[in-house]
Amino acid sequence: MELAALTLVLMLNGNQVDLAKPVLTMQSDDGTQHVMVPLREVFEAAGFAVEYRDRKPPYIAITGHVDRLPRRHLVRRGYVYPGRPEVRCEEYLARLPFAPRTIEAVTYVPAVVLRIVGGGHVEADLQGLELRWNLTDPASPPALEIGELLADVPRWLHRRVRIEGAVLGPEGDPQHYATAIGAPAPGAWAVTDGTGAICCTDVIWSEHRPMIPDPEVQFAQRVVVEGILRPGWGGLPYLSCAEVR
Repeated sequence: MELAALTLVLMLNGNQVDLAKPVLTMQSDDGTQHVMVPLREVFEAAGFAVEYRDRKPPYIAITGHVDRLPRRHLVRRGYVYPGRPEVRCEEYLARLPFAPRTIEAVTYVPAVVLRIVGGGHVEADLQGLELRWNLTDPASPPALEIGELLADVPRWLHRRVRIEGAVLGPEGDPQHYATAIGAPAPGAWAVTDGTGAICCTDVIWSEHRPMIPDPEVQFAQRVVVEGILRPGWGGLPYLSCAEVR
């Protein structure tokens, strides 16, 4: 892969951000252009803490907390591994198009890392020379029918959304493929609203304990669920870090 000639301006929530290191593009052998961002500069501009940890293997921790429940936070903690084309966000491990690269002593990662760890919408405008990152307001995620959500998974992937439906428990709904073949993530349970069904997993970070689940819900109970849409085992979508009301 070779560095391309383009440098992009970062637009964060509609405002231009002046970075010490630019957003770059990289061209793969097949001619595909990939947008690369300076990891620390971009995440710190959005209010995240970035820390290199010399462990075995070493990794870069990205942390950003948003209060939502007593002693709890929305999950905004990710891990990037130097030399490995992977990023982890809680139980979700994603493959990247290439491993982090060091350019002039700065760690660059594919722009999709912004969406996986930080959430929101990421869009590269190569003609306008802009990388737009619009973070979703966690207090008011979009409310969708499950069928509507599953009909356009790429649009909502790694974003926080809200659904409402009846709890099916861990067994899922045999009428809907997304839950009929089993849970796509550890400890997942299903919800249906008549337009479709989706699995949820409710592990949330806490200040005092590494991970705590939401209170158990009862079968057929009507609930409102907010969670981050992720692809699970077999590529099936589910709601990660779901909050139940």
